[in-house]
Amino acid sequence: MTTENTATGTRHVDGFDRFRVAPGPALQAALFGPEPDAATAAVAGAELGRFVRSHLDDGAGVLILTGMPVDEETAAGAIARISALLGEATPQNREGELVRRVRDRHTAVGQGQRSRYSDSRFGGNLHTDGAEAALPAPDVFTLYCLRQSSHGGELITVHLGEILRRITDPALLRTLRTPFHVDRRGDEVGDESPTVLKPVLFEQNGHESISYLRSYIEIGHRRDDRPDLTAEQTAALDALDAAVADPAAQTVGKLAEGELAVFDNLRLVHGRREFVDVPGHSRLLLRSWIRRGRTPA
Repeated sequence: MTTENTATGTRHVDGFDRFRVAPGPALQAALFGPEPDAATAAVAGAELGRFVRSHLDDGAGVLILTGMPVDEETAAGAIARISALLGEATPQNREGELVRRVRDRHTAVGQGQRSRYSDSRFGGNLHTDGAEAALPAPDVFTLYCLRQSSHGGELITVHLGEILRRITDPALLRTLRTPFHVDRRGDEVGDESPTVLKPVLFEQNGHESISYLRSYIEIGHRRDDRPDLTAEQTAALDALDAAVADPAAQTVGKLAEGELAVFDNLRLVHGRREFVDVPGHSRLLLRSWIRRGRTPA
């Protein structure tokens, strides 16, 4: 992340700048106005479809819509509407939450029975959303930034293409395509298994995809009656972690308040840098998970 001097002063520049777009009037109306009629919804869907094809399908996997209202109720409605335009929102836990408040709940990843990465302020642990759930994985996820941290909180993304360029050993790739026990973080009900058996690399929607959060895999394999990770599995996970830790593979950016981001959850791993809240202004983002429908023409 850098700054650049301009005639008007110093402007902050980050790796997300090239993903930022201003939505047109129809898309703005579809997200924030009265329930759109069929004609408005069609125009908005076509505009969003063009953005998605350019930035997700054919691009780096990140789309950021700028200039949004900073109001939680309005943002929650917009999240629901963009989820419907893209496909169908999917539950993020056993309670069926479709819109999740991402904030520091004063815990750490893997702590207790149910705490998750998104409940903490800590960084690292590059991952995909829904790693604790059975396949199919959410195709995309959204983040609507309502309050941003003044210190830290930058997002880090690494595209699967960069990962596969760095892991060239066929044996490591074969291991990543075999099942691991992933802890479900308490989403099991009754006598259901507390782990889900799934590979890290797999095929979904006709292309190579990834589902990953190493801490959840390690917790899953430490459970009673679950096998320890083998030397081959550990080596494969180490190679994956080394690939995503390479700064040359990473894109780093920070969402501004009033930005709504859409991320390719099948071909991106992501994480954040540790952040620190200040009294009266704690970091808050809203999130949805989405199974995509047909991209509008």
